[in-house]
Amino acid sequence: MLILGEVFGYGKEFGVYFEGNRIREVGPAGDLLARYPTARRLRVERITPGIADAHAHPLFYGAEKKRLSLAGLTDPREVAARVAAYPEPGWVMGGGFLFDRCPDRALLDAAGRGRPVYLKSRDLHAAWANEAALKAAGLSPEDPWVDWEAGWVVERALARLEAVAPRPGSEDLWRGLWAFARRGYTAVHALAYEPPEALSWAEARAGELPVRLWWALPRGSWRGVRPGWRGERLFVGGVKFFADGALGPATAWMHTPYQGGGKGTPVDPLEEIEAEGREALAAGFTLAVHAIGTRAVAGVLSLFKRLPRLPGRPLRIEHLQHLRDEDALLLSQEGVVASMQPVHLAEDAELVRRRLPGREHEAFRFATVARYLPLAFGSDAPVAEPDLIASLREATRHRLSPEESLGFEAALLAHTRGAALAAGWEDYGRIAPGAWADLGFFEDGRLVARVFDGVLEDVEA
Repeated sequence: MLILGEVFGYGKEFGVYFEGNRIREVGPAGDLLARYPTARRLRVERITPGIADAHAHPLFYGAEKKRLSLAGLTDPREVAARVAAYPEPGWVMGGGFLFDRCPDRALLDAAGRGRPVYLKSRDLHAAWANEAALKAAGLSPEDPWVDWEAGWVVERALARLEAVAPRPGSEDLWRGLWAFARRGYTAVHALAYEPPEALSWAEARAGELPVRLWWALPRGSWRGVRPGWRGERLFVGGVKFFADGALGPATAWMHTPYQGGGKGTPVDPLEEIEAEGREALAAGFTLAVHAIGTRAVAGVLSLFKRLPRLPGRPLRIEHLQHLRDEDALLLSQEGVVASMQPVHLAEDAELVRRRLPGREHEAFRFATVARYLPLAFGSDAPVAEPDLIASLREATRHRLSPEESLGFEAALLAHTRGAALAAGWEDYGRIAPGAWADLGFFEDGRLVARVFDGVLEDVEA
């Protein structure tokens, strides 16, 4: 098939010819038309490498689509009203809210009408649960990470609720991956919020996956697993660690206090990340380390300077959301990729202004980071919808610090070649002979179609 138009990285009036699932030739349109006169042809405005989401949780993205949606809600009373109106028996599960103030568990106890209620905040690092759910999980007022009167549960205590609540299954993973495919994505990086058994679900249907899938395993669950490709669509590549929490529940680990007190908290201690990380690297896995607050970011970047590298498999710092000026030089190191989520700016900008006044310039420093490290962009779905155009808009029109905005080409590169570099996929995210025939087609600034594994498919509006 011969695709004609403006080709990313080449120019206007170029073409891409592919056979099967590999690109065979790229060149001026006239040359390719003469060389392949009988080829099926398609003309589009712009041709790019396949679009990737470099940080997502497809299992939970799929599961959230059948649960109670609380997206955009900030008032606990509104959330409780949604729960009270929810008609289904058994556990009430949902998510997407972000509270402006501490909730009152009594609201949720009444709304649940005897049903356990477990609701995740937008950032997935906190939850609001009623007494029935807390007791089912074996939690008590003495447990750290739990505010009993509020029904507020954060970070490590969430695992206790996950252990007793209805768990997502293989059908949720499939639903989530197909949702990405229908939006035009050709690759997704699954960043280990998924339980270890979810890998077996992906492996069972590896040849049918609707995207090329890079998979990271949670810390402690990678031993005995072989890194590398499973066919041509699934790659098991990383081990995920959490250096801190998130901005929403004020658990992101900072150098200076939040407005109202507290500096956040480490989750996986840095010395434990280093010890297990060295083991994982020796076994052939790279590391993907969540770091949002300034102290977590500086700690992880300092740790990376001490760690060995795998050839072609960079270390990944996930989020890198807050960075002090004095720590910017820690970015100056080889073999590291910054995996960031511009789409979070849409909702986090106001949180930054309110909780970190005077430090807005430290947040989402795309341009600063790009001077030192390759960028890979994702959505963190279901934390945010995997909306490519929104991601590009937030990266190129920074809400807090205009000087940290990227140009459009650089932002698009982070969703294509940058994501491929983060995965360690040399023949991906680029348009060149021999590369995968995974492509994106744009018209009027919108992604309208994709080629995945050599097959042309429309994108759902």
